[in-house]
Amino acid sequence: MDPSETSEYLKIAEAAQFLGVSRRTIYRWVWSGDLPANRVGGLYLIRRADLQAMLTRKQPAAVPEQSAEPALLKCGVCYRLIQTDQQVGEACAAEGCYELICARCYAEGHRHCVRHSPTREQRLAEAREQKQRGELSVMVEANNARLREINYLTRIQIRLTRFASLLHPLSSETLNIPDWDGILESGDERAEVMRLLGRVVMDAEQLMRYPVNPWLHYSLPLPRQAKGGPVSIKVHLLSHLAPMVREGFDTVPFRAEDLSTWVMQLSNRNAADGFELLLLGASTGWDNSARRILLGDNQEKGSSPLVHRYGLLYLFDMEKGELIFSPVDERARRYAELFRPMLFSEEVEEANRLIQSEMITFSSLTLREAAQMMSYPEPVIRQAFESLASTGRYSLIESPEFGLALVKN
Repeated sequence: MDPSETSEYLKIAEAAQFLGVSRRTIYRWVWSGDLPANRVGGLYLIRRADLQAMLTRKQPAAVPEQSAEPALLKCGVCYRLIQTDQQVGEACAAEGCYELICARCYAEGHRHCVRHSPTREQRLAEAREQKQRGELSVMVEANNARLREINYLTRIQIRLTRFASLLHPLSSETLNIPDWDGILESGDERAEVMRLLGRVVMDAEQLMRYPVNPWLHYSLPLPRQAKGGPVSIKVHLLSHLAPMVREGFDTVPFRAEDLSTWVMQLSNRNAADGFELLLLGASTGWDNSARRILLGDNQEKGSSPLVHRYGLLYLFDMEKGELIFSPVDERARRYAELFRPMLFSEEVEEANRLIQSEMITFSSLTLREAAQMMSYPEPVIRQAFESLASTGRYSLIESPEFGLALVKN
C-alpha cells in the first residue's frame, strides 16, 4: 500500500502526488506560508489534514501549472537552474531556510546553501574535534594525504630497486632487472584536481596541498623465449579527490564498491595478458567490506578469499600502515615482499630523525602537528616522542587543548 494513503505526515513528493501538483509548487507554498510544514532534519513533513484543507479551499496556484509562468528555481549551492522535479535534492539544512540544493550538489555532500554553509576552516576545525572525541574513525587532511602518497611511493621505489632478480609467478623463470627506472611509467590525476579547483595551472606549492592519486607501472623484462608471458607491477594510490579538494579533508574509508572495477579487470585476465601484481593504497584506509573481498568471510556462505591464476591484488591501508592480501594464496604471501611496509621499529627510527630535525627550529611539537607534517600513524609518532623524552633532552606534556606535546628541556 502506498504510505501516502495511510501516513499522517507526507513528504514533499507524496504531498505533490496527493494534490496533483509538482514538487516545485509544494515548495513555493511552503516558502510563502500557504502550506504549513514541519522540518525534521533535511526533510519537510506536511500533515494530511493541512493538505485536505487545501483541497476544500481555493489553492494559491489556482490556474493550471503548465499555463502559469513558472518561477525560476536555482540551486542554493551551484546556482544552476532547477528545471525538473528530478533535479531537486533537498532543502538547505539551516533552520528557517528554504533554499533548494540540486540533486548533484546534494550527492556531493552539500547540506547547506552558500549563505548558510560553514566556511572551509570551520568544517575542518569541527572534523578535527570530532576525530579527537572519537566520533570519526578516520579523518585525513588533504595535505597529509599528499604526504602519504609521496612517502609511500618513495618507499616502494627504494624497496624495489634493492631487488636485482625476480621469479616469474607462473613459470618460475628468473627475471633480471638491472634498471628499475628504465622500465617505469608513472602518472597521476592532477588534471582532475585542477578541474575540481577550477584552475588551468597548478604550481609546486598547490601540488603539495592535495592528493593527486599517483601511480607507478613497471613492465618487467623477459628472457629470450620466455614461457611465462609478460609480468607487470602496478601501484595505484587512491584518495577521494572531490571531498579532499572541496573540504580539505576526507572521513570515508574506501569500500568494496571502490574495488569493483579493479576486481573485474583482474577476473577478465587470461594467459595472453600475462601476470599482474597490483597494489592499491588508500589514504583513508579500507573498510571491512573491502577487506572481505580479499580475505573472504567465514560467516558468509560462499564468500571465499580472492584468488586468480593471472594476477595478485594487494591493498595497503595508509591509515593503519597495513598490507592486506589473500591468506590462502601462497603466491600472494611470497610476493608481498615487494610491497611490505617498513617495520614499526624502522618507522619509529625515521620519525625520530625527522622530529629532531623539526625541533632545531621549534621549541615544542604536538603529536597532531607531527602526524600532519610527517604522515606517520600516531602510534609511531607517540613512540618516537617517548624515545626522545627518554634521552633527557626533551619532556612530554599532555594538555586537554593540544594533546600530547614534545618540549625541549
